[in-house]
Amino acid sequence: MLDFEQLAFIEKWRQRASRGVVVALDGTRGDTLITVRVGDGPDQVDMRGRDSTGAVRKSRLTLGDRVTMAIEYRAREVGRASGRGVSGGVVAPGAKVQGTVASTGEITIVECGTQVLVAGETLPDATAGDEVSFVVAEEGRAYLIPTR
Repeated sequence: MLDFEQLAFIEKWRQRASRGVVVALDGTRGDTLITVRVGDGPDQVDMRGRDSTGAVRKSRLTLGDRVTMAIEYRAREVGRASGRGVSGGVVAPGAKVQGTVASTGEITIVECGTQVLVAGETLPDATAGDEVSFVVAEEGRAYLIPTR
């Protein structure tokens, strides 16, 4: 049975989550590192993050599973975008992300073919509609959203 705090947490992340397919799992260094492929065709992007709640391991995910996942990243080296997309096609540490700010707040959403969630304090001057570029600072924090 879920308590109110768990339900509030799930609902907060569900609204920002992406639906995708598990393409890689690595549990060799403690927390599970999960890579989810989202989008279709040329806009397809892989998003990688460290399981922040232990839900990936508890759910016994395997390659090919369809999941709803929210992954929050931290930005560094912020500037103006000169294009749109993700370098190397994987949102992971060191990748350059370029896109349009869709919304700001505690979590800033950058649209670059898919929605990338960024800790708001790492993009403090961003406003909706801005074209931004940043480098992913560290592994994202991944939140598996349970589905029925």
